[in-house]
Amino acid sequence: MPDVIVVGGGVIGAACADDLTRRGHAVTLFERDSLASAASGRNMGLWLPTEDAATHSLARRSLEVYLELAAAAPHHPWIDREPLTYLLLAVDNDDVDRGRTTAEAIAGGGVEVEQTDAGGIRARDAAFSADLAAGWWIGGGRRLDPGALTVALATRAAARGAAIRHHTAVHGLIERSGRVTGVMTDDGPAEADAVVIAAGPWSRPLLEPLRIELPVVGALGWVVRVGPAPGLPNTLMESIGWRHEGSAGDRPTAGQIAEHGLGGFTSAPALHPHPDGSLTIGAMRQPWLTPEPPAPGVVRRLLADGIRVAPAITQAPVRSSRWCVRPMTPDERPIVGELADGLWVCTGHGSEGVILGAGSAELLGSMLAEDDAPFDAAPFDPGRFDADDLGTFG
Repeated sequence: MPDVIVVGGGVIGAACADDLTRRGHAVTLFERDSLASAASGRNMGLWLPTEDAATHSLARRSLEVYLELAAAAPHHPWIDREPLTYLLLAVDNDDVDRGRTTAEAIAGGGVEVEQTDAGGIRARDAAFSADLAAGWWIGGGRRLDPGALTVALATRAAARGAAIRHHTAVHGLIERSGRVTGVMTDDGPAEADAVVIAAGPWSRPLLEPLRIELPVVGALGWVVRVGPAPGLPNTLMESIGWRHEGSAGDRPTAGQIAEHGLGGFTSAPALHPHPDGSLTIGAMRQPWLTPEPPAPGVVRRLLADGIRVAPAITQAPVRSSRWCVRPMTPDERPIVGELADGLWVCTGHGSEGVILGAGSAELLGSMLAEDDAPFDAAPFDPGRFDADDLGTFG
């Protein structure tokens, strides 16, 4: 079996290391910080059914892996062992048509869906506002600890012999005679038969010196945790705007930034109730170009959106807030496949890194092993983008 280097210690890189070691590869994973230090440890912590038919199988397989992993891992990372019915919410009338379309797409994956109205929502959870437009009860949601799952995946890979090199940055790829043969790290060169780039929004700059222009851009996501407090919702909820609004795969233009700055963002509330009675409110998508978050007013907006949906949040103490950078592609599907001889990629999962992580890793592992793909690989093929998007190599 060939030696493989995986670049990135988020859930995607850890899942790749886990799957590759299961197949017998000798794996070295490099992470510039600690495991799950970026989006994989700083997101809402949810597994939800996807609306994109191309990702249904990836998502289901990922959940199977996580449930099996949580039962066997020494620290038993938290994930709901039984599915929850969650609320897909249309806050305003303008969201109803999109909500109906989304609910139908989710149902196409074999998920139970039931439409409701404001009265039906409040009958189940009186914490919600009485003036909401519509909703859909959807089966199969799970709450989880994404950071703990990431660590558990990497730990299982290490138990099979993987070398997990955290706090070791990769600064570039080593190329010889048109083939990628390793990476240059803080500790010097590291050679391998194959290199897998799973570095999220930091994947793109690693590839640019090879004239490979991967269409992955960063979008900031934010969450705030509040409570406990009397009257907070106990229903898992995401609003329809979260799935359809925000930064996708395009960078803002220089003219847009010159006129409006970097503060623009879109918001659509999601609520994650925790067993201790607290509540996480998210999430946003905001263009990301700088190392620091450019708009601290996001927290104010998040809380206002949460209060609009569930007024009792007004009195909840604010415990913390955090942000992360999500790797977005133009079609909001991940990129999984071979970029060049010896060079592979598994990135661009946007806000669905945990939802699709283990399934994506299994797809990549099958490609490296030249096995039959467990899922249709075409929707995630790097070649689906224009040649101008991907650039050239060699």
